[in-house]
Amino acid sequence: MKYISVFKYILAVLICAVLFLTGGCSSAKSGSDIDSPDSLSSIEQREAPSEAGFIYYPSGADFIGSVIDQHDSVAITSEMRESFNLFARDYRWIYIPDMDGYESFFETTHDYAGSFGYTNFADTVFYVLQYMGCPEKMSDEAMQDAIQNLFAAKDSYEKMPHQAYSKFANYEDGYYSPWPEGGINHNRMFYLLTAMDVHHETAEDVSITVRVTSYYFHDPGYEPGENEKWLAEKAKELGIPELEAAAELIASGEMEELEGDHEYETTMYIKAGGQNPQFLSSRSRDVAYDDPF
Repeated sequence: MKYISVFKYILAVLICAVLFLTGGCSSAKSGSDIDSPDSLSSIEQREAPSEAGFIYYPSGADFIGSVIDQHDSVAITSEMRESFNLFARDYRWIYIPDMDGYESFFETTHDYAGSFGYTNFADTVFYVLQYMGCPEKMSDEAMQDAIQNLFAAKDSYEKMPHQAYSKFANYEDGYYSPWPEGGINHNRMFYLLTAMDVHHETAEDVSITVRVTSYYFHDPGYEPGENEKWLAEKAKELGIPELEAAAELIASGEMEELEGDHEYETTMYIKAGGQNPQFLSSRSRDVAYDDPF
């Protein structure tokens, strides 16, 4: 049985062993629980507008621009890992829906969304609201625009259905809003880039496939698990705060000593020499429960 689609949207707030608990945003500000000086994301403290219009975050273009001239299987450097970690955090990689082109959102293939009778647009709307910093409201036109900017179609963009998705997002009077349940502290999420392939599909179009492992370190209010103890010891050795240490361990690749929580294989498409990524396909697995890719 495949557990990833359930765990992917269930964010743990009661048990340290479980990362996810169904839900959205605890407030309209991204990273609303975060007041740490160790903030490492370029957008963690951004204020979400009351009504959102789509924007790209610079970390995506920064990472894509740094690797787009590579070819085939790429040797991962510390600079790439550091840049990718910021990109993945800004783009809320943990919530990227499993997909295979925009067209796959019209299907019902995920256990959790499917249990409500929803298509994969439930996952996608949830993702966009997270990406946008959990705005108070987002029009259905803005939602369609954001999805088309973020996800590539293999054929054409048929108009998406608009509806409320209980446990994923509210929808009323032509506006989406986040489902009012708790979220995670994204400053404590880290993403390790483990493999990358760059293919020049045409003279101008490029696809980049990455393998990624995610890690979440619970804050000191929780009983520390093995990962938290490992990080505390590494931070002590380095003589720096834990979140700073985690960022250094991501860049060096030493984070791979830990098993990680989830693994992702994602292909991005970059059109006509641009640097803003569109997700073409993605699949994910829970390291503890699912078979390797």
